[in-house]
Amino acid sequence: MRHFISFLVSLSLLAAFATSAAAQDGRWLRAETEGFIVHGAVPDRAIRGLANELETFDALLRRMTEATGERSPTKLEVYLFSEDEFRQTFPNMRDSIAGLYAARVDQIAAFAIYRDGGLSNRDILFHEYAHHFMFQHFANAYPAWYVEGFAEIMSTAQLGTDRIVLGRSSEGRFYALRNETWMPIERLITVSPFELRDPREANLFYAQSWLMTHYLVLTPGKMEQFHAYMRALRLGQDPVSAFQSGFGVTPAEFLSELRRYYRGSPNALALNRPAQVDLSRVQVTRLPASANNLLPLYTSIRYGVGDTSRTEVLSRVRSLTEGQSDRFSTLTRAFAEIRLGETEQARAVLAPLIESNPDDVEALYLSGLSYLTDAEDAEGNAERTLQSQARRLFGRAYQRNPNHVPSLYRYAQSFDGVMMDRPALENYLNVLMLANQLAPQIDEISINAAYALMANDRHAEAIPMLRAVAFDPHGGGNAEVARGMLEEAQSRLPAGEPSR
Repeated sequence: MRHFISFLVSLSLLAAFATSAAAQDGRWLRAETEGFIVHGAVPDRAIRGLANELETFDALLRRMTEATGERSPTKLEVYLFSEDEFRQTFPNMRDSIAGLYAARVDQIAAFAIYRDGGLSNRDILFHEYAHHFMFQHFANAYPAWYVEGFAEIMSTAQLGTDRIVLGRSSEGRFYALRNETWMPIERLITVSPFELRDPREANLFYAQSWLMTHYLVLTPGKMEQFHAYMRALRLGQDPVSAFQSGFGVTPAEFLSELRRYYRGSPNALALNRPAQVDLSRVQVTRLPASANNLLPLYTSIRYGVGDTSRTEVLSRVRSLTEGQSDRFSTLTRAFAEIRLGETEQARAVLAPLIESNPDDVEALYLSGLSYLTDAEDAEGNAERTLQSQARRLFGRAYQRNPNHVPSLYRYAQSFDGVMMDRPALENYLNVLMLANQLAPQIDEISINAAYALMANDRHAEAIPMLRAVAFDPHGGGNAEVARGMLEEAQSRLPAGEPSR
């Protein structure tokens, strides 16, 4: 009997070892801090180091902006891809693009290329996080030139062991300032870089925005004038009048000041480094082996697969998940089926996961999303039944994680076309506003929350949401929509009531 027990113990140990080994086969690491979730097929030390740098950079942004708000529970996801993985994930991106930031309902993330033992361009990641930070803590709209100028200044921060150097110049920006005819201030403060079709003019926009923000941030007293300019803008003055009111000079006079500042070779600013993050608090886990090839595909699906790639991506996901039952494979397959394939298959692969773990927020969310997707193609009672099924699952996901933005927003979407009494309507509006509060970076949520508020004569509450999108230099078509809605909301305010 003793030998038999020993044999069973040996077998159980062997099985445990095999299971553990299989779980450790994955090459992707996941490092989580208070504000970030970093994914990378990189050494443990490297991913911990980058997590520390991002937390240090966040502390620097708080110091420079005097942000007093609590850390958002909505963490930024960061993906470190090889060149091939980046191109696979974003096949339609130009070869010159080495990183990007995307704020979508299903994912708020930054993506960067990691090569030769480090990031190919740390400035890009810092630039994009500066945007994310500004939209999170100061969502009530800054003009495009300041949004880009602030990100440009912060992105080149050098995080030394004992100090941080802020505001070092970019040779590319200085080249534009040296060799191009400067843009009049009146144009700089009213245009978005995406409206500029001439690449040289667009490059000059970034260069002048960098210099102008550098001047304001590093010159005593100028930020107070900038805040006065912003107050005038928010009280409804046109951009040029607000600029002159805030800074006390004409745009032409300000341009002369800026030229003198430039000729004086602006210096960088050295600051004491904030206390470093305790790396032992960075939680590092290893994803399963299934993520080796699936993670770029999963990310691509969450970002949005182009029409020409849908069949190919779905086929690859189905092939790679065939016979797999781990959580990562299941979630990837389900998402692929919802977005690119068959919703019934999504529910079929999710059912065992939900049965074994009824508290799995992502599984509950995706199951709800499958029903909501079906509801979009249904009518009448069938549509209402599908919406109700989706709503029940989103509600369960929310109960388990009240800060899960996708579940909150999709819960609100499940009421599309549903007649609501006053209490239900108030709940609906509160859900939308909470989703916007948790993720003000997501234009779709901001626009729909503002639309719902305006439909219920709450125009003053909608205006700050719309401003943030309307003046977003990366807003594209959403910015145009928001500008039209903003104009309407402002026109509907009672006489004498200031916009917020």
